[in-house]
Amino acid sequence: MIVTERFLSTADFAEWQACLPASRSVFGSLGYARIGERFRGATPRLHVLECSHGSICSPTLLYPLNDLPFEVQSVARWDAGTPDYTGPISTGHCDVLYDTFRERRNAWAHREGIVTEFAHLHPWSSGGELLGPGCVYNREIVWVDVTLEPEQIFNEHFESSSRKNVRKAEREGVKIFTNSDDEHVREFFRIYTGTMQRNQALDRYAFSFDFFRAFRDELGDNAQFTFASFQGTLIAATLYLHDDDNVYSYLGGADADWNHLRPTNLMIWQTIQWAHSAGKKRFILGGGYVPNEGIFRFKSTFSPLTQSFYTYRHIHMPDEYAKLEQSFRARCKLKDQDASYFPIYRSAYTPA
Repeated sequence: MIVTERFLSTADFAEWQACLPASRSVFGSLGYARIGERFRGATPRLHVLECSHGSICSPTLLYPLNDLPFEVQSVARWDAGTPDYTGPISTGHCDVLYDTFRERRNAWAHREGIVTEFAHLHPWSSGGELLGPGCVYNREIVWVDVTLEPEQIFNEHFESSSRKNVRKAEREGVKIFTNSDDEHVREFFRIYTGTMQRNQALDRYAFSFDFFRAFRDELGDNAQFTFASFQGTLIAATLYLHDDDNVYSYLGGADADWNHLRPTNLMIWQTIQWAHSAGKKRFILGGGYVPNEGIFRFKSTFSPLTQSFYTYRHIHMPDEYAKLEQSFRARCKLKDQDASYFPIYRSAYTPA
């Protein structure tokens, strides 16, 4: 059986869209890759293996070693990561592809000088089976089965506190709508930034207005800016991304002065109704920073369903990794909260 292999860049837009359209994987799409290329310093690649019985598409973001905060003396060039909720994505079933994927992936990594590979695996895919050893349990994520009737979800899956908060928001006159013109994207940026600053979020959660506008421009209808308003004032906002099967709660925030109106509860409830009417399977709310903390408990009030989320960690070039780690530790003092970060030399640090 003939197996073909391709490595696509964002310049190969027609091929990328044909192999992995946003309707199949919004995070693996060309549009999401172009956002990573423009705003996160990544070099996207789509690794495609195909035969007559199926395909494996593996979206990858390459990060250059020369942007590290210390001198790099290495023959290697990159670390590899993946977009959220991806990893290798397969269609059909071809034993030849499954048997050769890992070998071809490793060969590519050594040709390109890729030291490490880190993947955020989709919880409902076979990506972990394809990658093999190196998959690590990360956390539980909350999801809503939107194939069920919304009223059943509301009455049987919502906790009583969440039902009460939805009714409160409706009674107070909170309104939910979507809009992605420049004015509303700028309002989203304002609400999101204010929330991150109030919560003292890490620097990696700070994004520009142009970053958010790129989701509208690159992903079109697969990105949905949803707002809650009260008496003409925008008080909460969430950016939802979606493909054929899934709706993902991606980024958002709320004005703390209006939290007593429970706008986010109503926003989630109405998004569940929309997802059901649009024929989606899952509304993925995600998890929290640590097990059973406030964010996770809040999400759990909308659904008792959880799914295990795994990541993948692999060192393709152990000798080069050891040299990079040694250089990092010689020049930088690791912050305690990032002791398990992978790769270690990209963790938060202070000068040694």
